[in-house]
Amino acid sequence: MAKKTETDVELKDYLIFLLTGEDQFSIEMKTGEVVSSFMDNDLRDFNYSRFNAENMSAEMIGSALYSLPVMADKRIVLISDIDQVGVEIYELLTRFMKKNIDSTVLVMTGTKPDKRKTFFKDISANKNALVLEYKEKNEREIMQWVKNYISSKGCSVSLESLQLLTLSLSTNLTQVASEADKLIEYTKGKPITEDAVENVLGISKEYNIFKLQNAVVEKDLKKSFFICDNILKNKNNKTDPIAINLFLSRIFTSAFEIGYHAVTNKVTVDKAAYAIGYNNAWKDADIVTCAKKYRVTELIRCQRYFLECDIKLKSGYQDPGTSVLLLLEKLILHADDKECGYLSYFNDLRK
Repeated sequence: MAKKTETDVELKDYLIFLLTGEDQFSIEMKTGEVVSSFMDNDLRDFNYSRFNAENMSAEMIGSALYSLPVMADKRIVLISDIDQVGVEIYELLTRFMKKNIDSTVLVMTGTKPDKRKTFFKDISANKNALVLEYKEKNEREIMQWVKNYISSKGCSVSLESLQLLTLSLSTNLTQVASEADKLIEYTKGKPITEDAVENVLGISKEYNIFKLQNAVVEKDLKKSFFICDNILKNKNNKTDPIAINLFLSRIFTSAFEIGYHAVTNKVTVDKAAYAIGYNNAWKDADIVTCAKKYRVTELIRCQRYFLECDIKLKSGYQDPGTSVLLLLEKLILHADDKECGYLSYFNDLRK
């Protein structure tokens, strides 16, 4: 049975590789590792064939698979977009894999192949095949990845700078690496600071979602309005109104978990936070503060305000900036106001 993790994997133990997933950067990096493991750069022109959806045919692939390597033990055939090929090519590859030809290394990559097909099932069952899946990374995984990437380049980054950096990043690791490379080049080996992130990427260290989060949980309306307005005006900041609503709702949801645990178990907020895993003094500080500043009933009402804002933003009911500013006002001034109105949709739910 094929191995499905990279732990303790020796690439030269395999002749067939299936690398799939949304994380194309990691797939490209692993593909490079495979090629380097079997081939010297000097012989790549003779022993390396690459095909994708635009330039492949069964005849061309067949010729590459069965050709003998030149002045080397192995040749490599890379087929990208394996999830887009036709039946003829699948049948060709199936016949090839059954022959167990050890002079050709077959590498296949794709985004989302149908693993229910017999072709992919056969690969998973092949003892000579290594199957790896690279899922798109979430926000926390992106932060850890970019931290490791920067460290691998001989540079360092503070947690505050890393947090600020993530505001400009997408889930595309190719773009993430590009932004990190800009910072590494700018700092020339010195630690990456918040000032460096601000100067290179244009993300304000004073007006960002983390500063807004802190102002909201502290119930500082004036500061919240000022920070939010600056965030929305900053074109380099990818935190749009929908992202602001989502980000803050996660803080309040986590705060509700803590508050509810504290009330039902009759313990302090600090003890409740620690008991359910919110024990990182730096990362979870605002969540714990939110649980202290807002009662459980207030946190429940705030979730309705988040839902209201989400509907406004996604339906075009109101100007996005106005919707977010009204959300902040309701969170800070009307969390305990039972008479504060919100969309009739929610009034119908309460009846």
